[in-house]
Amino acid sequence: MLLSYRRVFVVILMAAAVSAGCRPAERKYEGPTVPAFTGRLTHKGEPVSFPGEGRVVLQLMFEKGKGPMGVRIQPDDGTFKVGSMAIGKYSMTLIRGNNMYNIPDVLTIEEGKTEYEIELGKKWNPSVSGSKKGG
Repeated sequence: MLLSYRRVFVVILMAAAVSAGCRPAERKYEGPTVPAFTGRLTHKGEPVSFPGEGRVVLQLMFEKGKGPMGVRIQPDDGTFKVGSMAIGKYSMTLIRGNNMYNIPDVLTIEEGKTEYEIELGKKWNPSVSGSKKGG
């Protein structure tokens, strides 16, 4: 009986060691970053707000494959704040509840720039609680 417990224990240890070795290594971005910046969502140059809505998130996907990263949008004025972030280009999706809107432009984070305005695009419809596809 003791021998079978040992075998089970050894098998469990081996399985744990093998599964730990099979996990993909998490890549850490080692390139240039900015310390922080702020931004605002706009439509036709005017600020956008989301009164009475739940959580609104700007999802960013870095061109070099890291992400996605979620940035919380302030519902009263459509602004956001971001801490340290890699310099480069990001595709963007606005998430409102269960709905997603693909923002047609890319966000380009530049060294020394501290404020960004993100235009939601021609197909943005503020009266709809999100749209499945945008652009």
